[in-house]
Amino acid sequence: MATEYAYESGLDRRAFLARSGALAFLLTAKPQFSWADDEGFSLATRPQDFDVINRAIIESVQLHLFPDDGDGPSAKDLNAYSYLLWAMEDPDNRADDDRQFVLQGAAWLEDLADTELKRSFLVLSWDEQEAMLARIAKSRAGENWLSLLLYYLIEALTLDPVYGGNPDQIGWRWLEHQPGFPRPVPGKTYLDF
Repeated sequence: MATEYAYESGLDRRAFLARSGALAFLLTAKPQFSWADDEGFSLATRPQDFDVINRAIIESVQLHLFPDDGDGPSAKDLNAYSYLLWAMEDPDNRADDDRQFVLQGAAWLEDLADTELKRSFLVLSWDEQEAMLARIAKSRAGENWLSLLLYYLIEALTLDPVYGGNPDQIGWRWLEHQPGFPRPVPGKTYLDF
């Protein structure tokens, strides 16, 4: 029996989010992560910053998770990377070590592509990148890493533009969402209190 994917059944991203309750779940329960006890994970270096390489890897993965396929805004449209950088500065996210986990995942993905294919993840074709992401998703650490990136993508889609994602309310318009009132303004966001 062939696997039927949501996009093959006529269900688009927006309908999936609305019907499955995934949006509510993702926004209320940030994934807990761990590299511990995950076979196959090794990382010789611990990246410290979102340098040009890590940025390119993360943006590429975000685009695989929310592609520019005509079915809603892409990760790039949502300004997802800039939002992620903002979110990594949140004290709660820092306490959860999200920053280090996101950076380690990018380094792990690059290390895996180099080890297995002798090329950087960034020069792989779209299909090769998809295959690499599908492979890491089979491990607990890889699934956790992709889940965390998806969590922040959903936030970039749904949070007020004042936080750096959802420019011009593109996510809200796509979801047909009416924001609450009053909306936060710069200098009066939840981080300012």
